[in-house]
Amino acid sequence: MDEKSLVAEDLIFIEDVIEMFGNKASKNVIYSWIRQKQLPALKIGKRYVFSRQKVKRFIEKSLGISY
Repeated sequence: MDEKSLVAEDLIFIEDVIEMFGNKASKNVIYSWIRQKQLPALKIGKRYVFSRQKVKRFIEKSLGISY
């Protein structure tokens, strides 16, 4: 994921991603998905930032759930 594809309103942090998974995914699992390049993220400083739309697509693709 690159900076140009991010819009301020679309930015979320790892806590938001966990919430989108219904608190059923831990930080370690999400970090694993990032390392495996399954879940796109951009590291800014010490934190990862995600595109809400890309996380929704990831959930739909990996879990087969329409978000």
